[in-house]
Amino acid sequence: MKRLLFLLFFSISLPTLACDICGCGVGNAYYGIMPQSYRNFIGVRYRYRSYDSHLNSQLLRTKETFQTTELWGRFYPTQRIQMLAFVPYNFNFQKDAATSTQLNGLGDITILANYNVLNTNMDTLDRAFNHTLLIGGGVKLATGHSNFVDDGSLGANANFQLGTGSTDFLVNAIYTLRYQSWGWNSDVSYRISSTNSNNYRFGNRLSGSTSAFYVTSAGKNVTLMPNVGVIAEYSAEDFKNGVRNSQTGGYATLATAGVEAYWGKFVTGATVQQPLAQNLAKGDSKAQQRIQIHLTFLL
Repeated sequence: MKRLLFLLFFSISLPTLACDICGCGVGNAYYGIMPQSYRNFIGVRYRYRSYDSHLNSQLLRTKETFQTTELWGRFYPTQRIQMLAFVPYNFNFQKDAATSTQLNGLGDITILANYNVLNTNMDTLDRAFNHTLLIGGGVKLATGHSNFVDDGSLGANANFQLGTGSTDFLVNAIYTLRYQSWGWNSDVSYRISSTNSNNYRFGNRLSGSTSAFYVTSAGKNVTLMPNVGVIAEYSAEDFKNGVRNSQTGGYATLATAGVEAYWGKFVTGATVQQPLAQNLAKGDSKAQQRIQIHLTFLL
């Protein structure tokens, strides 16, 4: 039981990395709750996001949904270095009053490395409060298909592609504090975008989150960890052929609530994110509720 509590105390809520902002279903990994102990893991996740787009036009108004089934894993090559990998497979669907478009395929693979700058649990002192600080970054590869052609047709949307078509770079910092069965986490991430082969560059993106969690027993060998928090996302405007696209960019703030269940080496969980305030694409796009579920195996 003590070993399981040790795993749970280091759980954190990491940022969305904001590619979902402004109707975009590609481009960055979403981390979510994960054990932050010195354990490798591998798992599969499902994410659902939806948007109402082109709200200022009755003719072009569309409903967009982005579903992702993702393989994710973590590996510790050394005690202080944490490696993360995310391999998404996307199911994008777009529908207006007359027609619909669907894209399925591999998304953009993301690889990250974080360095454990501070961890009071590495020493032998008995502390009432313990905290960790991770700093790192990584790269988002252009593995997802992207062929944006601005011909006015349904699906002619740079944000609707399976990938961004660009290699982008990520930096992040994560701080976690815990006291007995209570825990708190805050983090910040920044994505630096590059220009793809279609001369399109997504705006750089900033996201941050803060969350609290509580560990409680739910019977023999089962432990639950309910958690609540807030996520804030901001995206700069995109550029096409060096010209700023004023109908992109924006911000969103979402409330999050979820629960993780631990049973032996298995971890399963579900999270709901509800928009609180937003201004996406100058009000031309509106984010709806997001859902995520996962099943993870500790190695």
